[in-house]
Amino acid sequence: MFVNTAVFEIEKAYEERLVRKHEKDKSELGKAKGLVNFECWRRENKDTVEFVYVSKWESHDAFKAWISREEHVNEHKEMNKRKKENPQIEQVKMKKTIRAYELYEGDSPSLL
Repeated sequence: MFVNTAVFEIEKAYEERLVRKHEKDKSELGKAKGLVNFECWRRENKDTVEFVYVSKWESHDAFKAWISREEHVNEHKEMNKRKKENPQIEQVKMKKTIRAYELYEGDSPSLL
């Protein structure tokens, strides 16, 4: 079992971008092979909002296959290309933090 979390943090004024991203991602994740569960959590801060994606996969390989699919890779390439071609366009700053976990089923360590 494998769990991936992706935290997207953006200024409140741009929250609609995360809402649209969530709708798109949720729709696409419905087709993912090896996906066990997907949830999106929201937290509002003083000046920002966070969306936390929590996805549970049958295996790390299933997640890697999903994240490295051609559509996803091309989407990121196109986004980077647009940024390079139009540096004068205001870029909305979004912080992204990724964490990954594998299921641990070992014996509990002894407490000393």
